[in-house]
Amino acid sequence: MTLTLGTGIGGAIVMDGRVERGQHGMAGEFGHMIMVPHGRRCECGNRGCWEQYASGNVLQREGQALARAGGPLRPNSNGGARGDQRQSAGLSSPKRGSRVTQPPKSSLAEVGRWLGLGLANLAAALDPGCIVIGGGVIAAGDLILDPAREEMARNLPGRGHRPLAPIVAAELGPRAGLIGAADLARRDF
Repeated sequence: MTLTLGTGIGGAIVMDGRVERGQHGMAGEFGHMIMVPHGRRCECGNRGCWEQYASGNVLQREGQALARAGGPLRPNSNGGARGDQRQSAGLSSPKRGSRVTQPPKSSLAEVGRWLGLGLANLAAALDPGCIVIGGGVIAAGDLILDPAREEMARNLPGRGHRPLAPIVAAELGPRAGLIGAADLARRDF
């Protein structure tokens, strides 16, 4: 099973080397699973979608809220953010001329916990052998993946009677989706 964490959550189900598209071509819309009934409004029109709790948009929203509140990561005089540089991982590069503050490690851990909860639900339904996570947010590495692994282990049904699927970062990093799409297009012709 593959997920991409970027502005939202993208996904794919790969079985026997083939991408499973589902009856109507919509398989893998994992980011729009409802995690919190009546939760945060999502661009899809629903409330409480997984990507409203575990995505790059969440990290950006948290960083901006901290900056507005005068938190520890408000912009410094040269336009960057003060604080631990490892906190800069996980957000897409800013648009030209914009100022972006980065979320603290606690925000990365919170996104990781939400990620792990959703992965436990997916693992209960799909029983994957491995979970590969790509996209820009994965640049945060173990700051997100470790809390995700812990939360998945804590919430996986039958956890004492089944092995946990390993959660690994995509080897191609944020380019994985683009390279995979090109390879898929090449194979379909």
